[in-house]
Amino acid sequence: MAVRRIVYGATLAGVLLFQITNDNYFGQFLLALWIALPLLSLALSLPGMTGCRLELSAAPAALERGEDGAWQISAAVRGGLPLARLTLRLREENLLTGSRESWRLVLTGVARRRPVKLPAGCGHCGLLELRVRRARVYDLLGLFSLPAAVPEPARLLCRPVPAAVEPPVIPEGLGPRPSPLSAARAGPGEDYDLREYRPGDPMRSVHWKLSSKWDELIVRERGAAASPLPALTLDRFGTPEELDGLLGRLLGLSRGLLSVQRPHNVLWLDAGGEPRLRAVSDEKELTDCLVELLGTAAPLSGPRLDGRPELIRGLAFRIHVTSEGGGGDD
Repeated sequence: MAVRRIVYGATLAGVLLFQITNDNYFGQFLLALWIALPLLSLALSLPGMTGCRLELSAAPAALERGEDGAWQISAAVRGGLPLARLTLRLREENLLTGSRESWRLVLTGVARRRPVKLPAGCGHCGLLELRVRRARVYDLLGLFSLPAAVPEPARLLCRPVPAAVEPPVIPEGLGPRPSPLSAARAGPGEDYDLREYRPGDPMRSVHWKLSSKWDELIVRERGAAASPLPALTLDRFGTPEELDGLLGRLLGLSRGLLSVQRPHNVLWLDAGGEPRLRAVSDEKELTDCLVELLGTAAPLSGPRLDGRPELIRGLAFRIHVTSEGGGGDD
């Protein structure tokens, strides 16, 4: 914009000099036209500049690592004329690995229903986020600019490539209800699960305090009466390459268990050392689990589940997944 203003100022000075040296109607007309030109440009551009609404989206919203993904930037422009110029400061971030890339994008002739596509960085798995940090719109001559409203960020789920693994052999009698953290969280003599009331449950098993708090009947059920699910556990840290292998094996094992109708849990520690548990009984719950796994930053090292023995003791059967493989233990 500074260059355009310098050029306009230089041409205006030339027109003014021409009018001084040629005192006639043409010189006066040319000077008046050159002075009015920026105002005319602003008047024609102002409806589109003030009414510009940006929208970010991902196409597709989910894919596998290594596939071609794209971001779409579309503008809703009010008025008959397209936007002459639009500048954006963009930042793409992988929420799992923490890698970021920023760049400046200049668009010209931006019209309604003409989205601009940009490639998405799907080299490593993770939840990708594209954010507009700053946006400005310009008039037809590029002499005036206004800030545009920043749209909501767009997200793209870049899933790991599932490893080709055989479904693990799980002992009979495990399933179908998840509760591996119950024993770890309960105190001595309080090894029970919580669930919604079902017709036929004895009233003495109702947890009245929680029922009044949640406004629905909650029943306590002893852990011995429950049939715990097998668990896939993992230490969620490492380099992007290690995370690709780790999460690829986890996805392969989880889908292998679902293929033989084996619901299961997925257990890991977040970056702060807090346990995260997800029950997986179908593809939708597996996707929800992946979103949580891929949507927060993973450290390069630690914490490890081995440092939380009370969590492991609460598991009836687990398969600890690593980037190289996974082994089961009772």
